[in-house]
Amino acid sequence: MTHRTPRVRPRAPRTRLEVCDFTAARPNLANGAERANDKTHRHMNTNTQEPPTLNIWTNGLDGPEIEYPDAQIDKRENLSRKEFLNEYVLKNRPVVIKDAAKHWKAISKWSPDFFREKYGSKKVPVFERKRAVTVKDMVLLKDYADEITSSTYQNRAKYLFSLKIPKEFPELLGDLEPRPTYWDPNWLESKYLLPGLPKFKLRNITGLEMNMGGAGSPFPFLHYDDLWTQTFITQVYGRKAWVLYQPDQTPFMYPSEQSDNISRIPMEKDVDLTEFPLFAKAKPLRFILEEGEMLYGAPGWWHTTLALTPSIAVVLSTANGTIWSAVTKASFLRALQNPKWYVRPLAFPVSAYMTAFRAVKSMTDPF
Repeated sequence: MTHRTPRVRPRAPRTRLEVCDFTAARPNLANGAERANDKTHRHMNTNTQEPPTLNIWTNGLDGPEIEYPDAQIDKRENLSRKEFLNEYVLKNRPVVIKDAAKHWKAISKWSPDFFREKYGSKKVPVFERKRAVTVKDMVLLKDYADEITSSTYQNRAKYLFSLKIPKEFPELLGDLEPRPTYWDPNWLESKYLLPGLPKFKLRNITGLEMNMGGAGSPFPFLHYDDLWTQTFITQVYGRKAWVLYQPDQTPFMYPSEQSDNISRIPMEKDVDLTEFPLFAKAKPLRFILEEGEMLYGAPGWWHTTLALTPSIAVVLSTANGTIWSAVTKASFLRALQNPKWYVRPLAFPVSAYMTAFRAVKSMTDPF
């Protein structure tokens, strides 16, 4: 059998983090945490005429030279399953795995040009945030590829997310092999999970998805992944800045009444601390996910992203015995608090079934 030599694609340039046009340039982040904190408080001074604001990407510091120190998150290579379980999953800590996708064809193959040429006539959903509402639009993929390659921090491209790869691009699944061992077992893929409730969120939360954006494109909202699942995000093309907040920061996140895992705080501009004063107390963890790296997003961690270059990422949500209790509780509350009265009685049967499901899967498909 012959093997095709993968096309070597130039990496996306290491674009510096320019935080749109939110505020004027300020000193470099590298001056240290003490200076950052001091400058943040001065930036928040309520004696000025303008209301106090906070830039989530810099805590009041921005400019063209920002790079986040890797020490803000572990970046690991040759991470064994045992180390992954004991050091990160069981401790509910995120980690960047640098070599999990090193053999994927997608890393050298996928790009905006690739999708423009191969799938330009396909319509895809793109999103942007307007006045605390996420607005959806449908565009041709060739036009969207042009949009993200010409995106700037002043004229940002819309964001494409949650595009189902098995449905839209089934022939590309082979480009995402071999499957990383950290993904399994994924109990969300079982046909025996809540078989009588095909529309229940947990039944439709997994599956490989694609996100795209252009330089300066923010994810539309600050959130944690639904139903306390864990998520793996692989940066296939380009670079992306991330900001994370631990689950214990939830009191400062202003969850929306409609979805308690989505914040009401707008992400397309600096945070108005007059409207969201508690957010000033939140402690962020920031880093840049480089091309080829995979992030393990631990359950309950609030996060959002900012593309630094044209960006393509692959996302997979999973769950198994290590986090199943939290997933079961979240599913129970989702049914119990459902605005549709006829869904609420399902809460206890859902919880009971998922508890029994765990007992069986822990024996037949353990981590």
